[in-house]
Amino acid sequence: MKKLIVPLILLNILGGLGSAVMLWLSGGDLLWLGSFLTTFPLPFFLMVLTSAFSIARTSDRLPLIQLLSISGVILFAYISNQYGSLVKSQYVALGLVAFGAIFVQWYVWSFSNYGRTKSRVINIGQALPEMTLSRLDGSQISSSSFTGSKTILVFFRANWCPFCMNQLKEVLSRADELKKSDTQVKFISNQGIKNSQQLSDKLSLPAHFEILQDDDLKAAKALGIADIDGSPVGMSGYPKDTVMATVILLDADSKVTFGDKTDHYRVRPHPDTFLPSLSR
Repeated sequence: MKKLIVPLILLNILGGLGSAVMLWLSGGDLLWLGSFLTTFPLPFFLMVLTSAFSIARTSDRLPLIQLLSISGVILFAYISNQYGSLVKSQYVALGLVAFGAIFVQWYVWSFSNYGRTKSRVINIGQALPEMTLSRLDGSQISSSSFTGSKTILVFFRANWCPFCMNQLKEVLSRADELKKSDTQVKFISNQGIKNSQQLSDKLSLPAHFEILQDDDLKAAKALGIADIDGSPVGMSGYPKDTVMATVILLDADSKVTFGDKTDHYRVRPHPDTFLPSLSR
């Protein structure tokens, strides 16, 4: 079911746009306002507002979105009760209300959670297992080479995830601060060299930042953060497996000083949360 998130979002936004048109054509029938409130706000937030305002994280339960959805259900119930009976077109509004309201609750309470179990190897004060990653030129790099300088590892899902992209940009905005503290940053995914090269070109990374490829999710599996079959359908050119977005900080001895283990893909640590661990 989770793999169908993209078509479900598109169906909701189309339902919302259709409701807006019907609200106008019907001369302001509030049944259509109810269906609009249940279908449109969440996909509009995910598809437009997250990118427009560079939103990297949200609250876990999206209270405003839920309030709008519940308001739509209540409005529809109240107006339909006033009517006594519905005409055929208004039954479409009823279907949209039910579909939209169920989608919001499913997205908030089920889809957004990874189902992550505690990693056995991401432990404060301990070294991570040895990992081999690929640079964009195809050469190999071992995690043992990180020793000697502080390192931030940001495992991200892929270019298709707006929260991931905004998180990377957020860390990148601290580039000067990280350079002064002799910290290197590794953005890591399994999305493929071509996709990562496009991202690298877009971000214009400074020398102490690098995008690395985790072939076959070997590193993610070793860390217990792989999300098998976790990519949504419709993402052409991307692998079907991905990762659970994770931030790990290492000191100059490659010992973990911070390890984010959130079970929620929208609840991500702010740099102000993890950067202080670099001074430990």
